[in-house]
Amino acid sequence: MNEKIQRWDNTYAAVQDYPAPNSDLIRYRDWLPERGLALDVACGLGADALYLADQGFDVTAWDASSVAINRLQKEAKARALSLATKCLEITPEAFGKARFDLIYVHRYLDRDIIPAIIQSLTPGGVLFYQTFTQTTDENLPATGPTNKAYRLATNELLRLCSRLTIKLFIEGFSPDTQATRLKPRAQSLIVGTRSDLS
Repeated sequence: MNEKIQRWDNTYAAVQDYPAPNSDLIRYRDWLPERGLALDVACGLGADALYLADQGFDVTAWDASSVAINRLQKEAKARALSLATKCLEITPEAFGKARFDLIYVHRYLDRDIIPAIIQSLTPGGVLFYQTFTQTTDENLPATGPTNKAYRLATNELLRLCSRLTIKLFIEGFSPDTQATRLKPRAQSLIVGTRSDLS
């Protein structure tokens, strides 16, 4: 087992309380298909996969951590939710000829797989992709990877997803649910639809 996967195994084994789903996934639920085949890429403990399954999606969840996948399987069973899981290193080849109505990626960045993700969307399929961005704002909380290779440059996600019809793009801020203002945040979020088949 490689060192990186071992670190994630240790991280997921140490988590006590099962995490809540991504609040932005819930907030922008209406931008997603009503139902269909969904893939959660690098799902971790799978809180978002569980949310999507509860919303009526036929969910497949992938992660390289066997600890995360095993915990997700147990949690799904405890909640009486059905989803498929696969423990694998996520490469462009992993997608094969599979097609999904929704592909969901949260806090994970591998630029090499993005063309395969887009190719794996059905006609009209939706990509929801959200991850960390580079920032020089010292007032922002220090969350996410310290290695800049795992953080997006300004507008990079928009460029990487240029083949999609972009429905929503938010970068550098998030709505503050406690006030009528925007809150700075070193993340980028895109929701896009595959409308071309070339």
